Amino acid sequence: MAILICAPDRDNQPLADDLAAHLPGVDIRLWPELGQARDIDFAVLWKHPPGLVASLPNLKAISSLGAGIEHLILDDSIPPSMPVGRLAGPKLAQDMATWLVGHVIADWRDFARFQHQQQRHEWAPWAPHRPARVGILGMGHMGRTTADALNVLGFEVLGWRHQGGEIDGVTVHRGEDGLMAMAADADYLICLLPLTPATRGILNAKLMATMPRHSVLINVGRGAHLIEEDLIEALDQGHLRRAIVDVFETEPLPEDHAFWSHQSITVSPHCAALTRPEEAAELLAQSYVRVQANKTPLGLVDLSQGY
Repeated sequence: MAILICAPDRDNQPLADDLAAHLPGVDIRLWPELGQARDIDFAVLWKHPPGLVASLPNLKAISSLGAGIEHLILDDSIPPSMPVGRLAGPKLAQDMATWLVGHVIADWRDFARFQHQQQRHEWAPWAPHRPARVGILGMGHMGRTTADALNVLGFEVLGWRHQGGEIDGVTVHRGEDGLMAMAADADYLICLLPLTPATRGILNAKLMATMPRHSVLINVGRGAHLIEEDLIEALDQGHLRRAIVDVFETEPLPEDHAFWSHQSITVSPHCAALTRPEEAAELLAQSYVRVQANKTPLGLVDLSQGY
């Protein structure tokens, strides 16, 4: 049997090499070189071409090459009974947490202020008067890891989730009313949600109008969570102070996009947390072994729910 890796927008050879080290003797194939399609029983996919899954008659399971699964949700040729997993290892969550905490701290402590003071040879001590309140949309593995890091540093953490129980150190909100209440109380609002029909466009004019005028919106979920025109209008009208955006509706961000030059938007090129080949290989090897033992892949998801 064989593993197929298909991620057309990246160089997959390093991942294949690392995976081969974990699974000596296993046939690992890189799309578009399928060989005999009937040999492939495990597929690692990211933005795969239409029709690929349907062409693999003996496929037992699929793993997304990353935490997102929207590219799999959109493929209606995947049978509902097909086990689908995703990669959300500890290093990925740690990278996301450090990126988010770094941005929150840099803004909250206003490090840019001291750079400007240094240029003017100005001595003017300053510190924020209270810990910031940080709201996190999405309390999965990445959301909880980020919340834990913020808690250690004394931040007040608010969380919004669709289902699940309470979380230590987090004031949990639910439902539409809870979303608006949390947005109205947060100094920083972070989107870490999975992309589903229910969360598409959740960062919209209504939500932004609820947020405090001094607040900062941070989107590291998916580009489709944010209505980009609403963000520009909210910033221009003073409903928000700033936005930090790592994911976009169109990637790479077009050269003529308004975000590039907007003075209140910080852009980063979808790199808050990148899947590392060595971690991905270790997790995929574990998934493959589980599938061969008639178990589910790691990070099992429900495609009908979107997470």
